[in-house]
Amino acid sequence: MIKPSCYSCRKRFEPSALRISYSKNYCESCGVGLFGGDYFSFAQKPAPTTRKNLAVHSIVFFLAVAGLSLWLWGR
Repeated sequence: MIKPSCYSCRKRFEPSALRISYSKNYCESCGVGLFGGDYFSFAQKPAPTTRKNLAVHSIVFFLAVAGLSLWLWGR
């Protein structure tokens, strides 16, 4: 699984170590530095579920198959 990065310092963290502010992920050190104590009231970034991972991989697979079949059909 790819670890998401902090918007400010760009270091990679586990999803549960990041919090979301204005659709951007912040780690604790950057978030406290930018927002102070308000950082702890931000929502934690949810960890991706198995169902979501399966859905994303399925979509990518079907798009790859469709692209390959269109490419072969157009030749």
